[in-house]
Amino acid sequence: MDPNPSENRRRPFNATLTGNRYLRILTLCSLYISQGLPQGFVYIALKNHLYGQGFSLTAVGGALSMISLPWTFKFLWGPIIDRFGIPAMGKRRPWLILAQGLTVVVIFSLALMPGIDTNIMALGWAILTMNIFISLQDVSTDSLAVDIVPEKDRGKINGFMFGCSYLGSFIGGAFLGHFLEMEGGSVQLAMMALGVCVFLIMLLPLFLRERPGEKLLPWTKGSSQLKESEKHVGSAIELGRALLRGFNRPVAILAGVLALLVHIGNTAIANIGSQHFINVVGWDAKIYSQMESAGYWFSFGGAVVGGFAADKLGAKRAVVFSGSLLALIWISFGQLDTLWTVKWLVATSMFSQAALLGLMSVSMFTLFMNIVDRKVAATQFTAYMALLNLSIFTGNRLAGWLRELVPSVPSAYLVAGIFQLALMAFVFLTIRVHTGKADGAAA
Repeated sequence: MDPNPSENRRRPFNATLTGNRYLRILTLCSLYISQGLPQGFVYIALKNHLYGQGFSLTAVGGALSMISLPWTFKFLWGPIIDRFGIPAMGKRRPWLILAQGLTVVVIFSLALMPGIDTNIMALGWAILTMNIFISLQDVSTDSLAVDIVPEKDRGKINGFMFGCSYLGSFIGGAFLGHFLEMEGGSVQLAMMALGVCVFLIMLLPLFLRERPGEKLLPWTKGSSQLKESEKHVGSAIELGRALLRGFNRPVAILAGVLALLVHIGNTAIANIGSQHFINVVGWDAKIYSQMESAGYWFSFGGAVVGGFAADKLGAKRAVVFSGSLLALIWISFGQLDTLWTVKWLVATSMFSQAALLGLMSVSMFTLFMNIVDRKVAATQFTAYMALLNLSIFTGNRLAGWLRELVPSVPSAYLVAGIFQLALMAFVFLTIRVHTGKADGAAA
């Protein structure tokens, strides 16, 4: 909780995450920017760079799918983080420092790896290694937010945090992408710039304590300030049993099905569209990357709006509304293939999809928060996030297969749209959440 007003007057600046609301927001949002940086770099700048170099849809999709694999299994981090730690340095902060430190080491190592520009298999494994530690940071960040953000601020902070991941993705796609396309640019140079960005953000958890009286570093003065209810759980087995009880409900299983399927369509379409527009329609890879990067601003806006929409409409209604509109845009855009050389039309479609994806994602987060068992909220929520990333992994893997299965790219947009509409109908008809609030009755 924040200190009381009189305490604020005596100590105008409290340099701890629990004691200073603004430092708390700055740190959590910066950590999400740090997570978005490699996502934007890989999914936009690197993806379009590889297509521009002539690599196939199957080869690039296979490499990109490696970014999602560690996130698919990131729920395994939850019990470890909840069970072990260095309490004298805070409950989550040691894990954040470890995760970001290892991420920086891996990124700089990749920047020194020879031949990575042309070896797409090695590039895929490099992406996998980097994201193992980024996924650890993500779980640590979410757990930190659960611990230190007051309940009255969680909805707004959730929207801002996820919005900042889009901001990080924009920077990763546009700014870091510049180091690929500039004269003398390379994957190694872009990786070096990425490592510097992550290192600078790492300075926040490195020099900010969670609570007053804790150690800043292992060799400095301080002690554990955790209350009895905040301490790490007694055993991973105990936590595992509670998690099984949390998932042993029909609504929890149905929510898992939604998480597993929801991103297959948009991920496959993103790959198919990029490859088609650059290699067939004739768009310049750099211009197309810039447009996709600009779309993250619309995703940022959609994420912020999504936090308020989930409160106003109810989380389930917001998911169904945004997901259905997204499907209709795919179907409509697929029928306008004769106009795909018109920049404003493609940009309008791209930006509309980006905004709706942001809105839908934050609405799903709110829906999952309403479903999780409060006793294992952090770990169960992480499990849903892992299923979302498995959905992205599957979409990347299926992109080449879908393109070969259908007769044309417009047909791929149609198939993805119909699949998405069917999924939204499934959500509307089957998922019921009872929280005691308006959203609970019709969530």
